[in-house]
Amino acid sequence: MRPPRPPRAAARALLLAAGAALSALSVACGGGQTQGEAFDPRWKDDGGAGIAAFQRRFAGRPVPLGADVAVGVVAATGARQLVGVPLGGGPAWTFEHPLDARPAVAGSVVVGLGQGELFALDARTGELLWKRRAGGRLRGAGDDGETTVVSLVSTTGTMSVVLAIGHDGMVQRQIEDDADIGVPAVVGRYAFLPWQGRYVTVFDLQTGREAARALLRTEVSRAFLLGGAVFFGGGSAATRFDAAIGLGAAGRASTARLPARELPGAPSWMSDGTEVLAPVASAEDRARVYARPRASGPPGIEAERFVATYYRAAVGINARTGALAWAHAGEADFLGGAAYTGGFALCDARGGITFLDAQGGAVTGRASLGRPVQACAVHADGLTAAALAARRPGRSATPAGPP
Repeated sequence: MRPPRPPRAAARALLLAAGAALSALSVACGGGQTQGEAFDPRWKDDGGAGIAAFQRRFAGRPVPLGADVAVGVVAATGARQLVGVPLGGGPAWTFEHPLDARPAVAGSVVVGLGQGELFALDARTGELLWKRRAGGRLRGAGDDGETTVVSLVSTTGTMSVVLAIGHDGMVQRQIEDDADIGVPAVVGRYAFLPWQGRYVTVFDLQTGREAARALLRTEVSRAFLLGGAVFFGGGSAATRFDAAIGLGAAGRASTARLPARELPGAPSWMSDGTEVLAPVASAEDRARVYARPRASGPPGIEAERFVATYYRAAVGINARTGALAWAHAGEADFLGGAAYTGGFALCDARGGITFLDAQGGAVTGRASLGRPVQACAVHADGLTAAALAARRPGRSATPAGPP
């Protein structure tokens, strides 16, 4: 059980005393520091008016597509290696660095933290973008191609620290609060910060103030960009940030939900974004659900399919009825994956990536990280089955199970 937290003021003082180096980080680089107000739990629900008004101003703003890539963690002498490969084709890359937690793949970057050093890589090439001293443990990150927002749990374990860092390595904003802040997203000057399992604060990185706040009735610990849209998710639901977001408190936002179904290992769609994931995959990683919420139109799951993995097995399930659609047997335990338009990309412990057709489960292609991995993350944003087929002319698909 987590020990009771100290009062807000005392917790801040404790963090500042224990993590002076981290606090000095933004001062040295000119970044502003913000504490408190944006995460005040005494906020009065405005019935969704504020977040709806912000969404109307935000609508039409382009949401960039991120990299399509698989990234694995490999045991190496003295440190761990990261290996990556673009899903659409291209050379694999490697990068060696100590890791205290599992790296996060977001937008166009891979973010990692180890032995007090935070770093970001270009997800497509593995090129180091920046690195700097930082304490705490990595929860997750968001990125829009220009700015990376990183969520950390403090060295004391009592507070959340959020850093907004440009791709030039300069800290633009540092936020500290005792609220549990999950995995963030960012578009331009606005960071979307989920906290306390039900709120999403839209934070203006330029002014250091809360621009709006959404209250949702579904679990929410992650914000993410996918297919040109912004989503807030957790557990077995993902809510799209669209014109219906003001109805979130009434449970009527544009939310995609998975049907209830008993599956081996009780797999979840999204893990708790406030938890720190270990560099080595766990049993929970081997039993996982992968689905892609629709970026436009009626809320739901693309292709009406989601995949559930259990060690070497993967099954496709009808997202409306929960009925089994197909099955596939892998060559090694599946450790990570992602849904893309028209299919699924699953990464296994041997470092292989298998592409499966969403409707029938046929194997439509393969890629490789080149070596066995201890953990794997797959990020698929703009990838489509049609694009994969065009890059693999003449390759036949192998049926993996009944339609």
